[in-house]
Parts: sequence; structure tokens; C-alpha cells
Amino acid sequence: MEQTDNSPDQTGTGNQANILSGAHDFNIMGSTFPTIGRDANYTYNSYLPESKPKEITADDLLLQKPLAPDVFMGRSYLVEDAVKLLCEANQVHIAILGTGGIGKTSVALHIMEESLIREKFAGRCYFIPCEILIDATNLIQGLVQAIGVQPIQGKGSYELLLDYLKGCQESLLILDNFETSWNSKEQMEIKNLFERICSFRLVSVIITMRGTDGPGQIKWRKLGGQSGLPPLELGPAKEAFCSLSSDGNYAIKEDDPMLEKLLIQMDGMPLAIVLIAQHARELPLKNLMEMWNIQKTAVLKKIGERDNRLTSVEVSIELTLNIIREKLSTTGLDLLRLVAFLPSGIPDWLENVPKMLGSFPDTTMQVLTLKKSCVVYEGNAETLKMLTPIAEYVLKVSDITENHEKQIWEFYESFIDTLFENQIDADIKLRLHISNIFKILNIQIEKSFETSHMNVLTELHNYSQYFPSLVSLVEKYLGWQSQMSLGDQTELTFLQEDMLTFMGEYQKSKAIINNVEKLHQHQINQGTSDLEVINSSSSISINHTMEQTQAKCYQRLGRISFYQNDYKESQCKIQQAMDIYKRIGNMKGVAQCLEHLGEISRLLGQYEEAKIMLKQAKTNLRRLETGWELLGAC
Repeated sequence: MEQTDNSPDQTGTGNQANILSGAHDFNIMGSTFPTIGRDANYTYNSYLPESKPKEITADDLLLQKPLAPDVFMGRSYLVEDAVKLLCEANQVHIAILGTGGIGKTSVALHIMEESLIREKFAGRCYFIPCEILIDATNLIQGLVQAIGVQPIQGKGSYELLLDYLKGCQESLLILDNFETSWNSKEQMEIKNLFERICSFRLVSVIITMRGTDGPGQIKWRKLGGQSGLPPLELGPAKEAFCSLSSDGNYAIKEDDPMLEKLLIQMDGMPLAIVLIAQHARELPLKNLMEMWNIQKTAVLKKIGERDNRLTSVEVSIELTLNIIREKLSTTGLDLLRLVAFLPSGIPDWLENVPKMLGSFPDTTMQVLTLKKSCVVYEGNAETLKMLTPIAEYVLKVSDITENHEKQIWEFYESFIDTLFENQIDADIKLRLHISNIFKILNIQIEKSFETSHMNVLTELHNYSQYFPSLVSLVEKYLGWQSQMSLGDQTELTFLQEDMLTFMGEYQKSKAIINNVEKLHQHQINQGTSDLEVINSSSSISINHTMEQTQAKCYQRLGRISFYQNDYKESQCKIQQAMDIYKRIGNMKGVAQCLEHLGEISRLLGQYEEAKIMLKQAKTNLRRLETGWELLGAC
């Protein structure tokens, strides 16, 4: 395949070639397919000269057949299912479906190698690589050559093929990468041919094909479920990675945390795992992770070999995108970018896609098109998702627009505001969207300062399981502190401290509290001259706020000392806080301090003191709840 210019006068595709920004055209086996890859510079073999089609030979087919891979983890149950189906019936038609790079051909090759299959079909098991069979004529030639049907004068290849299949013993045809033939301009002819082949009672067929549906009106038994082959689970992925990289320069253990992080990014795509494992023979995992973070799918290729669907994840993905490009409207392309952009996918997509993207008449049909192509799949909670390597490539060649980012942010602002009051329901619902929320919130905070960002951060603070990610977002938002009021700065800083303390980062928490004290002291010093001229009530209000903040600082420092089992220091700080709360008449603060001091006394064995303080705290809190405002000291 050679790269060609994508101008309309050369390709004849007009604006279709530029349906995504930076599109290129590539000539694949005599046909021109516009691709969405703006950085693609791939060169492919053109199997058929454009001037005169090449006659397919048996050698051509043999040269295109790969060996069954030795490293084959997490897929044996699929092979067993297929062998059982084939051996229990005279005829069965099996579809091995899924996205590119998911391991369809490997499963088919391993089925061929099973002893029960060899025994049943006794040399009548034929592998036909459809990647070089781009029309009905070529497909017939390929089948005739693979089976070894001898020519007879006066009979054409098609007639010879049908005569053989009509009278043959049990035979198995494996048509690999059948999407190449099926998506040609002669789909109707190929459909008729294929259905005729499958009608012979002793002929079983296995196809491997990109997508979720087998071709024609045939009863297909789909391996791996209705959506095709599933991604590898993490355990088999680790096992495969370590096996493939075992002869390298670095010893890699399956329990290495860095390996898990890397493989999570591969998202169970076998081709991606194979290609990244080959790099691990020469590079440490840390370096591989850094390369992935910077280069993404450009790393997933085999060095020293020409790029093709087996040596480059980007080529494999692009071939799938080429197949569906003409089926996608502007809505479909926007949806493709949207699913790629959102790491959690789109939960409850029937309801939420219109809210995120806008309501368009063809939205549902475009979703179904993407699902049937296996570019997008539907996970739990009716969630539209995309494998990480595919998502990264889509974003690489055509990123989401600012307008769509705005729509997503507005959706999640509303989503946070309307979360169920029931904490359990809210947690379940939030869990489905949380990665999306963090991503869009991070982008919005980087771009501008908005009070709405703080509202979302404050709401998320109610869910401690998200503190590790939330802390960094709060830190980023505090980068806009020059535009915040002192009160907002203080509230947000205390939010940060609270999370760090919960996570056991006590030294960081103390440093943050010290910064709050310095910030307020600076404000007091800076405002001294102003306080001398403003009215008395304003002065009292400002001093009250400053003292309130100081009391909170002492209270928080006391809490940290308590967690560190330094009870004496904790008592000292809590007492300092309580003294200030008494002075400014904050009885809730006093009650909280009494409760804390009572707990410390209990732990120190000072039970009578603990009893008095806890009882007093309980009384004060009850009075506050009933609206009795205490104005004096306890």
C-alpha cells in the first residue's frame, strides 16, 4: 500500500477524505480508502497490481498463513468451545469476531492445531487468508487453490468448487480476515457464494472478521459472546507479557506494580501486549511507561519490520476505521471522539449521549454502527466504552473540540448538582462517571478560574475513596488563589488538609495548616492601617473571622497529633482551640473540643474527667440542636 495525495482531483473522494481533520488516503490492494490518521506514514504491500489482477496461487496462500503463536494465554477456553462444537455436529459455522488486534487469527490457528480437529477432518482443514482475496473472483481462486481442486476442461473455477464441496467428506474452511472480501464492491456476489458454500451439509466454516456480526443469512455460533472476543483479563495479560519478555535484559515479575499500570493501559488487547512486551526485552518498565505516556500508540509497533496490521497497533486500528468511515455521519464522528475522550465511557448511553452531544435524529443508528464495527463496545450499566489503545489513537488523529468539552462540563456540573441525596445511590452512580469527571474538571481548572469548579470539588470531598485523585485537583485549583477571596482560599486549603490527614500524610497536613496561619497573619498585618479607620462593627467582624480560623487551625493540629498517638500535644492544641471558641461564642466549636478532649482522657485512663467532658459536650450539642443559643462560657 502506497501513500497517495488526498486532493479531490487525484482521489475523487472530495470532502469525504477530509471528514476528520488531517485525513490521508492510502491505496490498499488496488482500492483507495481515506483514513483518519494525520500522522500516518505507512507503506503496505499491494498484492494486486492496479493494471492486471494477479492470479492467486497456492504459494500465495501458504505465504500468508502465520504459525499458531506459542504464547497463547487466556484463550484456551475459546478453543475448547470451538472444538466441542465442531466435533459434536456434522456441520457448524463459527464466527470469531471482534476488533483488530484482539487475537481472532490466533484463536483460529490454535483450533486448526487441535488433535481432535486434525483427526475429524483428516487433512481437509483449509486456511484461506482473505486479506489478499479482495473480490468474488479472487475468493473463488483462493478456495480452489487452498483445497487443491484439479482443473477440468470446460468447467470454470466456481463450478469446480461447487462440485467438489457437493461430494466431499467432512471439511473445514477457515476464512481469515474475511472483512477484506466482505467489504469489497462485490458484497452481493460474495454473499451468494458464501451462502452457497455453507449450504453443503458436510462443510463447516470458521471465519475471523472485524465486527460483531458474521456475513450473510447464516446461523453463526459466535465465540466469546455476542460482541466477539473479549479483551484479555489482567492475569493472563501479565503471564503473556512476562513470557514474551523473559529472554530480554531485564527480569520482570508478574507482581511488579509498574507492570500492572502498563498493562492497564493496554486494556487487554493482545496485539498491544505482544508489541509492548517486545520492547520490554531491551527497556525497563519505567522507561516503557514514560514512552507510552508521551507517544501513546506510536510505541505499539515492531521495530525493524514494515508496518502492517500484525506489527503496528495504529495500522490495525486504522484498517477498522477505514471500513466504517463511509458509514459515519458527522454525528457518528463526534460520537467516536466523545467515547474516546471519556475514560469511563458513557454510562446509560441512551439517556446521556443526547445530553453530552446534543440531540440528533441519527444518534442511535450511529451508536449501533460503531458497536457493530467493534470500535465501541457496551459494558455494564449500558456503558459505551472503547479499548484504551483505540481511544488514544482516535484522539491522536482527531481530538475533541472545545465546544464538546464545554458540553461535557455542563453535563457533569448538572450531574453533580442532581446526585441522589441517598449516599449509597449517589456513590453507585458517581462511580460510573468518576474518571470522566476528574478528566473534564482537570481541563476546566487548567483553562480558567470559575467558582463552579470549587462547588464540584467540595461535593466530591464527600467521597473519601476519591481523595488520592481529588487532592491534586484541589492543589491545581489553588493555583488561582490570587483571584479567590480569603474565605474561599481558607475553605479550600482546609479541604486539602482534611483529605491528606485522612490519607495519613500528616507532615503535609501540618505544613498546609501552618500556611493558613501565615496567610491570615499576613492579612492581619496588611490590613492594620485599614482597621484603624473602618467602623467598629466591621473591625469586630474581621477579628472574629481571624480568630475563628485560628481556632480551626489549632483544632486540626490537635486532631493530627491524636492520630499520631501524641495525646499530650493533642490536648494542648484542642484546649487552645476551645479557649478561642469560648471567647468568640462559638458553642458548637466548644462542644466539639470537649468531645475530643473527653476521648483523649478516656484513652489516658482519666475516666471521671472523660465522663464529665463528654456529658457536657452532649448537653451543649443537644441545646444547639433545639435552638438554644449559648452566649456565655461553659
